[in-house]
Amino acid sequence: MQEALVAAFAGTGWPFAAGLYLVIGFLLLRPTGTPGARVAAALGWPLELAQRLSGATGLPYLFLLPNMIVFGLFTFASLFINLGFSVTEGQSILFPERDWAGADNLRRLLAETQIDTGAANREDDKFLAAVRDTTIFALFQVPIMIAVALVTALALNRELRGRALWRAVFFYPVMLSPVVVGFLWTLILKRQGALSQTLMTWGWIEEPVQWLTDPVWSMIWSVFVFTWAHLGFYMLILLAGLQAIPRDVYEAAEMDGTPAWRQLTRITLPLLAPTLLVVTVLSLIKAVQAFEELYAMQVSWISLVAYIFDTSGLRGQPTTHGLGIAATASLLVALVLIALSLVQIALSSRAQRA
Repeated sequence: MQEALVAAFAGTGWPFAAGLYLVIGFLLLRPTGTPGARVAAALGWPLELAQRLSGATGLPYLFLLPNMIVFGLFTFASLFINLGFSVTEGQSILFPERDWAGADNLRRLLAETQIDTGAANREDDKFLAAVRDTTIFALFQVPIMIAVALVTALALNRELRGRALWRAVFFYPVMLSPVVVGFLWTLILKRQGALSQTLMTWGWIEEPVQWLTDPVWSMIWSVFVFTWAHLGFYMLILLAGLQAIPRDVYEAAEMDGTPAWRQLTRITLPLLAPTLLVVTVLSLIKAVQAFEELYAMQVSWISLVAYIFDTSGLRGQPTTHGLGIAATASLLVALVLIALSLVQIALSSRAQRA
């Protein structure tokens, strides 16, 4: 073993670097105690020194710093880069090779006339169609999601045999990749898929149904699959809210002879209202951002994120103004999501004050 270690580090500077690291730790900290404690202190001298310099109150912020750097890099930096794309034009992703456009991309997205050619603008129709379809999807999916998640949470909050197993079963789809979920349901819903074949075997239909290409059925199954895939997440939030309600409130109601339905409407739902608000806003934001499952299923309607994805040139042939138009559309969607988040914060603050 010793010979293998010597051979592994032979000709490298690692032994010298490790020794220098320990020497610096001993010189800076001057640790005391047993030899083992002194070596351990010398090994952790960067953290020990950081704690001495920042103090007890500053150390948590020091630990949060790497996370904030990564968060800022992948969130705020991306936001500013996207803003830069929205006010420039060209096929290149390098800003020196893109020309200043100002508000031209916004006019290309929403104006009735194409500013480059003077012809009728079709981009606004595509964008507004995506807005309309996403709105219809959200109006149906969000209430269904909240209702099903609430009923599931209420059922799993009761004393049931195998309750932990049922909770895991309902949460399991959340752990699957959205693309896997989409392909799984595609195998079931395609024209010659399992659903059509089963219904034909039972004699309920005479020929296969175009579940994913028919506009009505495509929207219905989009709502169903998206709800199935994300139900466990919102169920878990509501379940935590239910378990936070004091048990003695229900015991007092039972002593007064309050029926179960009246306990639900007068105790459970009012005390669960803040959690329901959070679930409503989160599910609404998620519905507006719907993409992966729908993209994998190749549904007949186009969501806002799918429109941005296609227009940007990430799928298909890039166009001169596509990246700028897609960046502008994504900023408009971001403004809607920010507004929804602010509404949640305002309503939550009002509920806490009340």
